[in-house]
Amino acid sequence: MNMTVNRLTGLLLGALMIASVQAEDISVSAPAEAQAGSQIEVSYSGSTNPRDFITIVATGSAEGKYNDYQYARESPVKLLAPSQAGSYEIRYLAADAPYATLWRQPLTITEPSASLQAAESVAAGALLEVNWTGPDNPQDFITIVAAGAPEGHYESGYQYTSKGSPVKLTAPDAPGNYELRYLMGQSPYRTLARHELQVQGTEASIQAPAEVAAGAAISFTWQGPDNSQDFITIVPADAPDKDYDRYVYTNKGSPAELLAPEAPGTYELRYLTGQSNKVLARARFQTTEVHASVTGPDSIEALSEVKVGWEGPGNPLDYVIIQPLGAETTVSGPYAYTHRGPELRITAPPEPGNYEYRYLTGQSNRVLASQAVTVTPRNLPGTLRVTDSRSGQDASASSNVVVILDASGSMLQRLDGERRIDIAKASLQQLISKDLPDNTQFGLRVFGHKEADSCRTDLEIPLAPLNRQAAAAKMAGVSSMNLAKTPIAATLQQAGGDLAGKPGPSLIILLTDGEETCDGDPAAVISSLRNSGLDVRVNIVGFAIDELMLRESFASWAALGGGQYIDARNAAELSAGLSSAIERSFEVFGADGKQVASGLVNGLAVELLPGEYRLQLAGVEARAVTVVADQEALIVLD
Repeated sequence: MNMTVNRLTGLLLGALMIASVQAEDISVSAPAEAQAGSQIEVSYSGSTNPRDFITIVATGSAEGKYNDYQYARESPVKLLAPSQAGSYEIRYLAADAPYATLWRQPLTITEPSASLQAAESVAAGALLEVNWTGPDNPQDFITIVAAGAPEGHYESGYQYTSKGSPVKLTAPDAPGNYELRYLMGQSPYRTLARHELQVQGTEASIQAPAEVAAGAAISFTWQGPDNSQDFITIVPADAPDKDYDRYVYTNKGSPAELLAPEAPGTYELRYLTGQSNKVLARARFQTTEVHASVTGPDSIEALSEVKVGWEGPGNPLDYVIIQPLGAETTVSGPYAYTHRGPELRITAPPEPGNYEYRYLTGQSNRVLASQAVTVTPRNLPGTLRVTDSRSGQDASASSNVVVILDASGSMLQRLDGERRIDIAKASLQQLISKDLPDNTQFGLRVFGHKEADSCRTDLEIPLAPLNRQAAAAKMAGVSSMNLAKTPIAATLQQAGGDLAGKPGPSLIILLTDGEETCDGDPAAVISSLRNSGLDVRVNIVGFAIDELMLRESFASWAALGGGQYIDARNAAELSAGLSSAIERSFEVFGADGKQVASGLVNGLAVELLPGEYRLQLAGVEARAVTVVADQEALIVLD
């Protein structure tokens, strides 16, 4: 028994001797006093184990006790002082249990002070400026809570003191008695300062018509606090107060406009606060039933151009579409928006069969009218393709090329399982890495990739000698922004500015999947660029454009710009279309001398009815061309 006790005693003494030797080999430096919650820096040197660690514990704590710690891997280390004032110890502990203390030093933690200065009352939901003084320790913050809230309680919308003084907080949107509190960043979030605050109620009102046609735009005026994120929405009259549907933020101003629901019934416009969706005002209105009719030929040829008339509400985004007879209504098929005019031009479906014209509402795709139509087989056309082995490297190629990329919200839609923007970027990477000549001056403009609900356009690559690697890297970083708009006119205008004063012929290539949505006039801008004396052509590549009349608009804009419209329906056509967009253009004339088609050298084949034609392009003698049904006529330039 005595022998066992003696052995244990010897082992303990040996451990203490080893600890003593280790302590003698370690030098540690730390402050003797610090404020509660502050950051303490501890320096050390000597024979340390990277698994040794440094901690702060209350004076008199048992050996081996530790709280938050830092490993002794790199000097100095930083520790957060305890949040309560009192007597403590900084301890350097050995890596392995029982975590022998190799070094210790007393530490006095003092109580910090803080103060808050702010208005005594504020309107509900308004911004409140708060001046403060305090320790500004890591994660310290200022919050607004209900008067009498438990210690350590806080609400969302707080601000860290690291942002400096003053900070701005959003007042609660419910009137009542509150407190501003300066809280320490360590749990349990002690309060260092408080300030009483009275939140005053606010009022709002909405003035709107008592009745509106289903699906029509309803214009209304409003008054209210217009606090951050406040909005006005339309919901059924019996919907719970916090519900919302289609809405507009109050920062858009008064009057404002929303689309009424397409189902007849009783609804309410409601003013909701941006914090908790509290209803400040409401205005009730009725939506009335709408009717429509659609008229077109009873029989049409596949892929032919069809003229379709309509009568109806003509609400925003209403459209006429051709779909299989009796089939479930979908959003796919050849169509045209009713805002194009009372007579629409639509491309007939490619497959023969029984179909119907349908008038569909723009919000919920309700069928308001329909008429049966038979699609018959088409007469087989032929095609014409013009090639040149020089592939854009000839002397007539443009020396300045500015690409405009549409990265608006619609480019997030998927085509064959892949997002349109990703397909577009891959095709542009090919243009940059392979197709553009080495001596090209290249620039890139992008819109729709940085701000939602915005008409912003950005010059991502200023016009300069082509750096393929840098341009590819910049392209890879572009991503579409949901709900971003399509400022085609403004971007074309700025692209013209990018080219101003640059010697040599210039080319603008616009790649887009939708129409102008920022109230611009692309045709007027293109005409202005051409009339300004700038030696520039404008080629437009339309990607996944299903609407015939939109394709026609793009073609007319390109013609105004002395260029071509290239229609790309899939990834392969987009890559081919972009490659050909840097090429020369040609025109095709019929036997009567009228132009019937145009295209690009080394571009996609042009579809023509069988017959005799004349091919014409700058610098090349006109050529006679015979087009045979279901065959390709190939012209190879010398």
